[in-house]
Amino acid sequence: MPAAAARPRTRLLTVLLALVCALACVVALPACSREGAAEPAPDDAREQPAIDPEATPDPDVAGTTLRILAGSEVKDMLPILEDAQAELGITVELTYQGTLDGTEAVMSGEGDFDATWFPSNAYMTLFDEKSALVSEEASIMRTPVVLGVKRDRAAELGWDEKSPTWAEVVDAAASGEFAYGMSSPVSSNSGFSTLVELATALSGTGAAITADDVTAVAADLMRFARGQALASGSSGWLMEAYGKDASTVDGVFNYESLILQDPDLVEVIPQDGVITADYPLTLLSGRGEKAEAAYGALVDYLRRDDVQQRIADETHRRTDATTPDDERMAFEIPFPNRLETVRALLSSWVSEVRKPANMVFQIDTSGSMGGERLDALKAALLSLTETGADGTAALLTFQPRETIRFVEFASGIKSEKDLVVGEDGNLADVSSYVNDLSALGGTALYGTLQHALELAAQTRADDNVTSVVLFSDGENTDAPGIDGFAQWYEANEAVQGIPVYAILFGEASADEMGRLAELTGGRVFDAVGGDLTAAFKEIRGYL
Repeated sequence: MPAAAARPRTRLLTVLLALVCALACVVALPACSREGAAEPAPDDAREQPAIDPEATPDPDVAGTTLRILAGSEVKDMLPILEDAQAELGITVELTYQGTLDGTEAVMSGEGDFDATWFPSNAYMTLFDEKSALVSEEASIMRTPVVLGVKRDRAAELGWDEKSPTWAEVVDAAASGEFAYGMSSPVSSNSGFSTLVELATALSGTGAAITADDVTAVAADLMRFARGQALASGSSGWLMEAYGKDASTVDGVFNYESLILQDPDLVEVIPQDGVITADYPLTLLSGRGEKAEAAYGALVDYLRRDDVQQRIADETHRRTDATTPDDERMAFEIPFPNRLETVRALLSSWVSEVRKPANMVFQIDTSGSMGGERLDALKAALLSLTETGADGTAALLTFQPRETIRFVEFASGIKSEKDLVVGEDGNLADVSSYVNDLSALGGTALYGTLQHALELAAQTRADDNVTSVVLFSDGENTDAPGIDGFAQWYEANEAVQGIPVYAILFGEASADEMGRLAELTGGRVFDAVGGDLTAAFKEIRGYL
């Protein structure tokens, strides 16, 4: 059709539309503005949604603080949590504690927390109190506990082509072919999961282990323990220690997410199966509307598609964003279904199976330690002799077969005491020695540390785990200083490889203690203004 013929029809259509709009405005004049744009109708002219008189509006979560007791493993989630706080307007306060002892603390009503975030709630499910104390739980991410093996050793053992059974892993450890690092089953979920995986597979029942199974596999567990050459109280520090000196081990048992971050490690998943941590963010009961709403908002944020992808990318954990092609398949081992089984397994490991600890405690009783400080020190040391403690606390005390050496110092060595814990676990001599400590003198820290390391080296052996625990409340006042000690240490091969675990307390130099830990492959435990007893108990996971 010619363009000129189309114009009259176009003008006619425009006029008709204008008339329709005008009529609409006359009929519903209040709903039209002068410019013809729609405005809200009055309340009585709009359809109102039904109102539930029983319903209450969601509380505003802005400004709410959510206090969470968490495993140290979730520290790598801090950047994501910071973004969540900024978007949601909430504050997330994390307090870190081991899965087992943290679970026991919550189940007994200790602490003032709104939620927990441990790698797993499997241990929690064994407590009758859980149903009353837990309101909600939501899995955020997943990672199995596996074995990471150096690439060349995996090829030599054939584990890069074919995954071994747990029995084959035990044989390699017992024969000296495979040395490994593992965190403490008492203080770390990855170490505990490794032990459950191993014991369950060796039992051969295909079901959750029982206390009787623990007894039946004890001999094989002892064979497995021969291969442990690196101990740790946490999963993260285990990887740090391995990264600083990988020469002592062929591989490590740890979370898949941590293994995958080291390109020199091959992930090995034993054929018999593994246990997967599912990181349930868990709301405790009776925390109030605001805490509950903040918990719900945080879960929704972490479960969001883009955040699930970010978690997978940044932490190497499995999430809803990962696909079957991204995940190595593994048989899931059942968790023990009775609390007595877990405690029997841990007790067997600590007192009978693992390599015994060979410990030197270098204890500062200088004049500045008088009064409350000395009382706190005595209480901390005596907490390691409480044979009547319950739960995991009982496993942090000094155990049968362990060797304890005390070196008390001030301006020089004030006293020495060697003790071996007998099969009966009697610790009366340790308690008596600790109660007799008294404060007097200066602080010859590094000179006496040289002596403590030499003592440790004298009894160091492949069948024990040797370490030095250094406690001091002040800076060094006598020669040598930290530089002189470092020169001495580097010139004495016999003491190298013995970690020094230093407790930061009082006026002790954080810089010097950090340098000392770095030099010896140890770690600093901060008790400045904190709980000295908790610091000593945390150290026990490394000894």
